[in-house]
Amino acid sequence: MMQRPVFRAAARLGQAGLSLIELMVSLVIGMVLSLALFAVLSSSESSKRITGGLNDLDQAGNIVQYQLDQWIRSAGSGFLAAADYAYGCRLTATATSGQTLPRSAALPAPFASVDPDGSRRFALAPVIILPNATTPGNSGATSDVLVVMGGSAGFGGAPSVMTAAPAAAALTMNNTLSYAAGDMLLVADPNGTGGASVPCMLTQVASAFTGGTATSLTLGGDFHGATINSTSLTGYSADAMALPLGNPTTNPPQFLVIGVGDNDTLFTYDLLQTAGANQALQARTQGVFEMHAIYGVDTDNDSEIDSWVSPSTGNFAPANLTAGSATANARLQQIKAVRVAMIMRLPLLEKTAVGPSSLTLFPDLSGAGLSQTRTLSTTEQRYRYRVVDTTLVLRNNLML
Repeated sequence: MMQRPVFRAAARLGQAGLSLIELMVSLVIGMVLSLALFAVLSSSESSKRITGGLNDLDQAGNIVQYQLDQWIRSAGSGFLAAADYAYGCRLTATATSGQTLPRSAALPAPFASVDPDGSRRFALAPVIILPNATTPGNSGATSDVLVVMGGSAGFGGAPSVMTAAPAAAALTMNNTLSYAAGDMLLVADPNGTGGASVPCMLTQVASAFTGGTATSLTLGGDFHGATINSTSLTGYSADAMALPLGNPTTNPPQFLVIGVGDNDTLFTYDLLQTAGANQALQARTQGVFEMHAIYGVDTDNDSEIDSWVSPSTGNFAPANLTAGSATANARLQQIKAVRVAMIMRLPLLEKTAVGPSSLTLFPDLSGAGLSQTRTLSTTEQRYRYRVVDTTLVLRNNLML
C-alpha cells in the first residue's frame, strides 16, 4: 500500500492561520492603539481650539483698544479753542428724527440708563465717564460708559468771530472760509452769568451756501433749528462764536456714547444721528464682558497726570462735571487721560472651571482705593478671560 507524502501534512499545518486567542489579542492591541491615537488627536484639537480662541480674544482686545484710541485721543477737536467757556455747556441739537439733545426719551438698549445729569442733558466735553451705566446680560454686573465728543472739520477748531448777534437762519462773521454747504457747526456764547455756561447749539450750513467772500453764513438743513428745547439762536449775543465740526456725510463729528451691551458686545450710539436714527446704534466689537474707566487728572496745570481719580464720587462725578458751572469747566480741563480696563471673555463654556475665581482691574492702584475686583461665579469660572488695560491720553486737553 502506498503512503501519502509527509510534505502535504506539513503544508496543511502551515496554512492553519491565527488562533482565536491570537485574533483577540490583535484586536485588543488595535483598540488600545486606536484609543491612544484618538486621545492624542482629541488633546491636540482641544489645544488648537483653546489657542485659537485665546488668539481671537487677544485680537478682539487689540481691535477695541485701537477703536478707543481713535475716539479718545482726538476728543475735543473742533472746540478746544473755546474750552474756557464751551466745556460743560449743555448741548441742544436736532436731526431728521427731531430733537436729539437734550434727549426727550431714554436712549436705546444697552444705553437706556444713560443719563448724565438726571434730565437727559449732555454737556460738551472731550470725555465723561458714566459709572455703572449699563448692565450687560451675560455679565449681570454693571459696566461704565464713555461719552466722547470731537469734531472733524480739519480747520484746527478755530472759532469764527461774529460781527452781529445771530439771526434765526444766518450768522454774520468776518469771513466764512472755514465752512462749506452742509457743514455742521457749534454756536457757543462766552457771556454766561456768574461763570455759568450758556447752552451750546449745534446747527448746519444751508445746502445753497456757496462760500467764497461771503460774510453771512446761511443756515438750514436737517441739523438746523432756529429754536431747540427753548434755546433760540436769536438769544445769543454778538460775542457768540461759531466752531466748525465737520460734515455729516463726508467727515461727521463724533459725539458717541460707548459701552458694553448683551452678548459681550461693545456698542456705540451717535448722539447727533449724523447717519440717521436707524444707524445711530452700532455694534463694534465682540468679546467685551465688562468695561471700567478712571480719569487721569492734572492738578497743578503742568500737563502731567498727577493722580488717578474715580468717576463715581467727588469732584469728577458726572453730576459735578455736567453742572454747567465755572468749577465744572475747570475740572473738565484738568482731565488729561482716561484709563480703561476691559474684561474680555471667550464665548465657549467649558465642562469644568478653567478661569480664576476673581479678576482684578487697576491692581497697581489698590493703595489709592481705585482697584476693582470682579468675583466670578461657579458658572462664570467655566469661561476663559483676558484683562485688557490701556491708558488713552487726551492730546487736545494737554494743550490747555
